[in-house]
Amino acid sequence: MDGPLLLIMFALLAGFMFLSFRNNKKRQQAQQELRDQAVPGARIQLTCGLFGTVVADDGGDSVEVEIAPGVVTTWNKLAVRDVVSESGAEGVSLGKTEDDEYKVPDYTEEDAARDAAAEAAAKAGDAPEITAADSDSKDK
Repeated sequence: MDGPLLLIMFALLAGFMFLSFRNNKKRQQAQQELRDQAVPGARIQLTCGLFGTVVADDGGDSVEVEIAPGVVTTWNKLAVRDVVSESGAEGVSLGKTEDDEYKVPDYTEEDAARDAAAEAAAKAGDAPEITAADSDSKDK
């Protein structure tokens, strides 16, 4: 009874190992093809999300990537996530947009009076108590 069960368990283990090795080999081949495509002039995306252009490949484990005009950095080839076409990088805005600008809240007379009182108290050695109403008004 133990013999057939043991044989089935070994067969399942061998099947899982075979599938694992096969998938690993496919991943290695895909990674090698990706490294082969990352030639100077190719537009790439790194694993950290940066897009850049390959400017030099020393043939070893590293590649030089231009991430901005005149800014060249050296990366391990394993950091190359994908080789993108020019159309694949569309929609990626590397410039500043309107949403990037910080909107400064209006500074009201009430804020100025509260700041002056806090400054006067600090000079006198008294620390003003901050209430929930004070913190709520600053959030607005």
